Amino acid sequence: TTEGKKLSKRDKASTLDDYSKIGIMPEALRNYLLRLGWSFKDKEIFTEEESIQHFNLEGIGKSPSKLDMNRILSINEYYIKNIDENELFKQLTNYCEIYKEKIPNEKVEKIKTSLKFLKNKAKTLEDIYKNSQYIVQNKVTFNKDDVKLIDDKAKKIVSEFSNNISNIEKLNKENLEPIINSLIKTNETNFKGVGQPLRIFLTGSKFGPGIYDIIISLGKDEVLKRLGNKISW
Repeated sequence: TTEGKKLSKRDKASTLDDYSKIGIMPEALRNYLLRLGWSFKDKEIFTEEESIQHFNLEGIGKSPSKLDMNRILSINEYYIKNIDENELFKQLTNYCEIYKEKIPNEKVEKIKTSLKFLKNKAKTLEDIYKNSQYIVQNKVTFNKDDVKLIDDKAKKIVSEFSNNISNIEKLNKENLEPIINSLIKTNETNFKGVGQPLRIFLTGSKFGPGIYDIIISLGKDEVLKRLGNKISW
Protein backbone atom coordinates (compact mmCIF):
# COMPACT_ATOMS: atom_id res chain seq x y z
CA THR A 1 0.00 0.00 0.00
CA THR A 2 0.99 3.68 0.06
CA GLU A 3 1.92 3.18 3.74
CA GLY A 4 4.23 0.29 2.90
CA LYS A 5 1.89 -2.37 4.30
CA LYS A 6 0.79 -5.52 2.53
CA LEU A 7 -2.36 -5.25 0.39
CA SER A 8 -5.52 -6.74 1.87
CA LYS A 9 -9.15 -7.09 0.80
CA ARG A 10 -9.94 -4.01 2.90
CA ASP A 11 -7.87 -1.79 0.59
CA LYS A 12 -9.94 0.26 -1.86
CA ALA A 13 -8.13 -1.11 -4.90
CA SER A 14 -6.60 -4.51 -4.23
CA THR A 15 -7.64 -6.43 -7.36
CA LEU A 16 -7.23 -5.78 -11.08
CA ASP A 17 -10.98 -5.30 -11.40
CA ASP A 18 -10.88 -2.55 -8.78
CA TYR A 19 -8.53 -0.57 -11.00
CA SER A 20 -10.62 -1.28 -14.08
CA LYS A 21 -13.71 0.06 -12.31
CA ILE A 22 -12.12 3.48 -11.85
CA GLY A 23 -10.95 3.57 -15.45
CA ILE A 24 -7.31 2.52 -15.25
CA MET A 25 -6.26 1.13 -18.63
CA PRO A 26 -4.50 -2.27 -18.91
CA GLU A 27 -1.45 -0.71 -20.62
CA ALA A 28 -1.00 1.77 -17.79
CA LEU A 29 -1.32 -0.81 -15.02
CA ARG A 30 1.08 -3.16 -16.82
CA ASN A 31 3.59 -0.34 -17.19
CA TYR A 32 3.24 0.63 -13.52
CA LEU A 33 3.66 -2.94 -12.26
CA LEU A 34 6.66 -3.42 -14.52
CA ARG A 35 8.40 -0.38 -13.01
CA LEU A 36 7.44 -1.34 -9.45
CA GLY A 37 10.83 -2.32 -8.06
CA TRP A 38 12.50 -2.60 -11.47
CA SER A 39 14.26 -0.03 -13.63
CA PHE A 40 15.96 0.24 -17.00
CA LYS A 41 18.17 3.30 -17.40
CA ASP A 42 15.91 6.35 -16.93
CA LYS A 43 13.05 5.05 -19.09
CA GLU A 44 9.55 5.30 -17.60
CA ILE A 45 7.10 4.24 -20.33
CA PHE A 46 7.44 0.82 -21.97
CA THR A 47 5.46 -0.78 -24.76
CA GLU A 48 4.69 -4.47 -24.35
CA GLU A 49 7.45 -5.31 -26.82
CA GLU A 50 9.96 -3.12 -24.94
CA SER A 51 8.94 -4.76 -21.66
CA ILE A 52 9.77 -8.20 -23.04
CA GLN A 53 12.99 -6.96 -24.62
CA HIS A 54 14.48 -5.11 -21.65
CA PHE A 55 13.21 -6.87 -18.52
CA ASN A 56 15.88 -8.72 -16.58
CA LEU A 57 16.53 -9.74 -12.98
CA GLU A 58 19.54 -7.44 -12.71
CA GLY A 59 17.26 -4.42 -12.81
CA ILE A 60 15.22 -5.44 -9.76
CA GLY A 61 15.88 -3.32 -6.68
CA LYS A 62 16.31 -4.70 -3.17
CA SER A 63 14.06 -2.20 -1.38
CA PRO A 64 10.36 -3.12 -0.94
CA SER A 65 7.99 -1.23 -3.24
CA LYS A 66 5.10 1.00 -2.17
CA LEU A 67 1.83 1.48 -3.99
CA ASP A 68 1.68 4.97 -5.48
CA MET A 69 -1.81 5.80 -6.75
CA ASN A 70 -0.73 9.19 -8.02
CA ARG A 71 1.90 7.50 -10.17
CA ILE A 72 -0.69 5.07 -11.56
CA LEU A 73 -2.95 7.99 -12.48
CA SER A 74 -0.05 9.84 -14.06
CA ILE A 75 0.86 6.87 -16.27
CA ASN A 76 -2.81 6.34 -17.12
CA GLU A 77 -3.10 9.99 -18.16
CA TYR A 78 -0.07 9.54 -20.41
CA TYR A 79 -1.74 6.63 -22.21
CA ILE A 80 -5.04 8.50 -22.53
CA LYS A 81 -3.24 11.39 -24.21
CA ASN A 82 -0.96 9.35 -26.44
CA ILE A 83 -2.63 6.15 -27.63
CA ASP A 84 -4.52 6.03 -30.93
CA GLU A 85 -7.94 7.66 -30.47
CA ASN A 86 -9.72 4.74 -32.14
CA GLU A 87 -8.20 2.43 -29.52
CA LEU A 88 -9.07 4.90 -26.76
CA PHE A 89 -12.67 5.07 -27.95
CA LYS A 90 -12.83 1.27 -28.04
CA GLN A 91 -11.62 1.09 -24.43
CA LEU A 92 -14.04 3.85 -23.38
CA THR A 93 -16.92 2.00 -25.03
CA ASN A 94 -16.03 -1.25 -23.25
CA TYR A 95 -15.61 0.59 -19.94
CA CYS A 96 -19.04 2.22 -20.24
CA GLU A 97 -20.75 -1.08 -21.14
CA ILE A 98 -19.19 -2.94 -18.21
CA TYR A 99 -19.11 -0.35 -15.43
CA LYS A 100 -21.51 2.47 -16.41
CA GLU A 101 -24.08 2.33 -19.20
CA LYS A 102 -23.75 1.70 -22.90
CA ILE A 103 -23.25 4.80 -25.03
CA PRO A 104 -26.52 5.27 -27.00
CA ASN A 105 -26.12 4.40 -30.68
CA GLU A 106 -27.23 7.87 -31.75
CA LYS A 107 -24.52 9.47 -29.57
CA VAL A 108 -21.61 7.22 -30.58
CA GLU A 109 -20.36 9.37 -33.46
CA LYS A 110 -20.60 12.60 -31.43
CA ILE A 111 -18.59 11.11 -28.57
CA LYS A 112 -16.01 9.71 -30.97
CA THR A 113 -15.45 13.00 -32.80
CA SER A 114 -15.36 14.89 -29.48
CA LEU A 115 -12.81 12.59 -27.85
CA LYS A 116 -9.94 14.95 -28.68
CA PHE A 117 -11.19 17.49 -26.12
CA LEU A 118 -13.15 15.16 -23.82
CA LYS A 119 -9.85 13.51 -22.88
CA ASN A 120 -8.26 16.84 -21.90
CA LYS A 121 -7.19 16.76 -18.22
CA ALA A 122 -8.69 13.24 -17.90
CA LYS A 123 -6.66 10.86 -15.77
CA THR A 124 -9.03 7.89 -16.12
CA LEU A 125 -11.65 6.51 -18.48
CA GLU A 126 -14.18 7.46 -15.81
CA ASP A 127 -13.12 11.10 -16.20
CA ILE A 128 -13.82 10.91 -19.94
CA TYR A 129 -17.17 9.28 -19.19
CA LYS A 130 -18.09 12.15 -16.85
CA ASN A 131 -16.88 14.77 -19.34
CA SER A 132 -19.13 13.27 -22.03
CA GLN A 133 -22.36 13.23 -20.04
CA TYR A 134 -23.59 16.57 -21.39
CA ILE A 135 -23.62 14.90 -24.83
CA VAL A 136 -25.06 11.56 -23.71
CA GLN A 137 -27.88 12.93 -21.55
CA ASN A 138 -30.75 14.59 -23.39
CA LYS A 139 -32.01 16.39 -20.29
CA VAL A 140 -29.75 18.93 -18.62
CA THR A 141 -29.34 18.45 -14.88
CA PHE A 142 -28.43 21.78 -13.30
CA ASN A 143 -26.03 22.31 -10.40
CA LYS A 144 -27.97 24.29 -7.78
CA ASP A 145 -25.06 26.53 -6.86
CA ASP A 146 -24.19 27.27 -10.49
CA VAL A 147 -27.79 28.22 -11.30
CA LYS A 148 -27.46 31.08 -8.81
CA LEU A 149 -24.98 32.67 -11.23
CA ILE A 150 -27.71 33.11 -13.85
CA ASP A 151 -28.96 36.66 -13.33
CA ASP A 152 -30.94 38.89 -15.71
CA LYS A 153 -27.80 39.96 -17.54
CA ALA A 154 -26.79 36.33 -18.09
CA LYS A 155 -30.25 35.50 -19.42
CA LYS A 156 -30.03 38.47 -21.80
CA ILE A 157 -26.66 37.26 -23.12
CA VAL A 158 -28.04 33.74 -23.66
CA SER A 159 -31.07 35.11 -25.50
CA GLU A 160 -28.93 37.33 -27.73
CA PHE A 161 -26.59 34.45 -28.51
CA SER A 162 -29.56 32.27 -29.53
CA ASN A 163 -30.83 34.98 -31.87
CA ASN A 164 -27.38 35.42 -33.41
CA ILE A 165 -26.86 31.75 -34.27
CA SER A 166 -30.42 31.03 -35.45
CA ASN A 167 -29.63 31.91 -39.07
CA ILE A 168 -26.24 30.15 -39.21
CA GLU A 169 -26.42 26.85 -41.06
CA LYS A 170 -23.47 25.09 -39.39
CA LEU A 171 -21.68 26.25 -36.25
CA ASN A 172 -17.89 26.41 -36.16
CA LYS A 173 -15.31 28.42 -34.27
CA GLU A 174 -14.85 30.84 -37.18
CA ASN A 175 -18.47 32.00 -37.12
CA LEU A 176 -18.91 31.71 -33.35
CA GLU A 177 -15.95 33.88 -32.33
CA PRO A 178 -17.31 37.14 -33.81
CA ILE A 179 -20.65 36.53 -32.06
CA ILE A 180 -18.99 35.91 -28.69
CA ASN A 181 -16.74 38.98 -29.09
CA SER A 182 -19.72 41.14 -30.04
CA LEU A 183 -21.65 39.98 -26.95
CA ILE A 184 -18.63 40.77 -24.77
CA LYS A 185 -18.50 44.30 -26.16
CA THR A 186 -22.22 45.13 -26.18
CA ASN A 187 -22.78 43.72 -22.69
CA GLU A 188 -19.59 45.29 -21.29
CA THR A 189 -18.33 42.02 -19.88
CA ASN A 190 -15.51 39.53 -20.53
CA PHE A 191 -15.20 36.05 -22.05
CA LYS A 192 -16.22 34.41 -18.76
CA GLY A 193 -19.27 36.65 -18.58
CA VAL A 194 -20.50 35.18 -21.87
CA GLY A 195 -19.09 31.66 -21.73
CA GLN A 196 -20.18 30.80 -18.19
CA PRO A 197 -23.95 31.31 -18.60
CA LEU A 198 -23.85 29.52 -21.95
CA ARG A 199 -22.00 26.57 -20.38
CA ILE A 200 -24.50 26.38 -17.50
CA PHE A 201 -27.48 26.41 -19.87
CA LEU A 202 -25.90 23.80 -22.15
CA THR A 203 -24.36 21.41 -19.59
CA GLY A 204 -25.87 22.30 -16.22
CA SER A 205 -22.50 23.26 -14.75
CA LYS A 206 -20.02 26.13 -14.91
CA PHE A 207 -17.27 23.53 -15.24
CA GLY A 208 -16.55 21.44 -18.31
CA PRO A 209 -14.94 21.54 -21.76
CA GLY A 210 -14.30 24.79 -23.61
CA ILE A 211 -17.45 26.63 -24.67
CA TYR A 212 -16.67 26.38 -28.39
CA ASP A 213 -16.15 22.63 -28.07
CA ILE A 214 -19.45 22.26 -26.20
CA ILE A 215 -21.44 24.25 -28.76
CA ILE A 216 -19.93 22.56 -31.83
CA SER A 217 -20.23 19.05 -30.37
CA LEU A 218 -23.92 19.52 -29.54
CA GLY A 219 -24.82 21.08 -32.88
CA LYS A 220 -27.07 24.03 -33.65
CA ASP A 221 -30.47 22.38 -33.11
CA GLU A 222 -29.56 20.93 -29.71
CA VAL A 223 -27.90 24.20 -28.62
CA LEU A 224 -31.00 26.24 -29.49
CA LYS A 225 -33.21 23.69 -27.73
CA ARG A 226 -31.17 23.82 -24.51
CA LEU A 227 -30.78 27.59 -24.52
CA GLY A 228 -34.55 27.88 -24.81
CA ASN A 229 -35.16 25.72 -21.73
CA LYS A 230 -36.20 27.19 -18.43
CA ILE A 231 -33.58 26.39 -15.81
CA SER A 232 -34.83 23.93 -13.22
CA TRP A 233 -33.37 21.46 -10.73
